Amino acid sequence: MLSGILFIYGCCLGSFLCAAASRYATQESLLFPASHCEWCQTPLAYWQLIPGLSYWCLRGRCAYCQAPIPVDTLIAELGGGLLLTTWHGPASTQPLAWLFLWSYAAFCDARTQSFPAWVGLVNLVLAPHPITLATTLGLLLTTTAIRWGWSRWSRPWIGDGDLEFISSFGIALGPLATSRWLSLACLLALFAHWQTPHRRLPFIPALTVSAWIWWLLPGH
Repeated sequence: MLSGILFIYGCCLGSFLCAAASRYATQESLLFPASHCEWCQTPLAYWQLIPGLSYWCLRGRCAYCQAPIPVDTLIAELGGGLLLTTWHGPASTQPLAWLFLWSYAAFCDARTQSFPAWVGLVNLVLAPHPITLATTLGLLLTTTAIRWGWSRWSRPWIGDGDLEFISSFGIALGPLATSRWLSLACLLALFAHWQTPHRRLPFIPALTVSAWIWWLLPGH
């Protein structure tokens, strides 16, 4: 019963994060206008806003203009549901909040190859590292160094947000877990590049999906 309730709430949260990322891409208010089709701008009926079910009922297309609904909407909803079912009390609250934070950044990055600056600041609070003076200072100094150095890098081959995510993961979980996580993320990014070889691809989505997979594996 609890897992079912958590799954429903997780689907709703994933749907909200995906919608918020879409509004970030279009520079729309988070509250206004009401939910609408991105193509024909027609407001959506209540039954078209049920996470997970609406996508299947509409067969992945707008009911009005038949434009395809981005598949990341379904991924966000089902992924959010699966993530939240792994909540097992206060100890898992912080890492799950951190994963949802970077999921939002991934949806933004997939659309615009950027994400809001406040994500990096909230990351300093939510990164699931041991709350000690050493780890806190390490994360602060690493983030400051990344932002200072990246602004002076003439031709960066990786985004500063990618580096912040990687450093916070490394400080939180150590070099072994980080190497496994990065290896899978690179494989996912290479597969995505193989699918669209002439398009510059964002790396945050690959990092986030990899983090999802490692978190959902038994014994994480």
